[in-house]
Amino acid sequence: MGKSIIQPTKKMIEQLRTCHELRRQDLPCFPEHFKSSLAGLYKRGYIATQMETINNKNLMTINVTKEGEIFLEKTNLNKSLDK
Repeated sequence: MGKSIIQPTKKMIEQLRTCHELRRQDLPCFPEHFKSSLAGLYKRGYIATQMETINNKNLMTINVTKEGEIFLEKTNLNKSLDK
């Protein structure tokens, strides 16, 4: 699968940050958190899916990949340099 070279939208970045924060708190991140950004972030390699058992149900959850974490770090660095 080829990765997109188009920069993610602000909405995609916000949703990626939200998922990353949820996972850091050991909370699940579901596809519903992403709305229309899910496919774009997946194609870029910033998120991955996995099945987890939650309340005795197998549910698909989202994880931010290492590449996604690196992207968020770069985004935060650029944001702080813009100030």
